[in-house]
Amino acid sequence: MKSHFQLLAAYNTWVNERLYQAVATLPDRDYRADHGAFFASLHGTLNHLLLADRIWMQRSHTAARAARR
Repeated sequence: MKSHFQLLAAYNTWVNERLYQAVATLPDRDYRADHGAFFASLHGTLNHLLLADRIWMQRSHTAARAARR
């Protein structure tokens, strides 16, 4: 099971690197523009992804600590 989560973490890292590299090429105006998406702008969407990653990391660390007790 641990190897499965390691695979998912590696994939998440790979995807985030590609995503941030692509977004870095955009002008700030386009990056922050409201494109009608659920989180409005790319900035809003990336903020959502970051917060979701942080929440899942906290959950996994909490579960791991509880399992060691």
